Amino acid sequence: MSDSTDRTSVVLGRVSIAAITLVIAGLVLFLLGIVLDWGGFVGGLGLGAGVALGLVGAYLWGYGNGIRRGGVRASWLPSQETGR
Repeated sequence: MSDSTDRTSVVLGRVSIAAITLVIAGLVLFLLGIVLDWGGFVGGLGLGAGVALGLVGAYLWGYGNGIRRGGVRASWLPSQETGR
């Protein structure tokens, strides 16, 4: 394995760990807000932060999986023929 492949693997591993951590932290914060029945501004802030952390974690998870797969960038191309 080359050095750049090793670095890429380490970075993707860290992105995956960060994504899973953010999703779990968001879920915990969201559930705490519901179970403890937080009200008012602080409750809305806690619930919103929980949802936001979960969304950012899901984005990072998808980003890491997309980069890890590599593959062909364009899977569909329009026809090169002229229409008849």
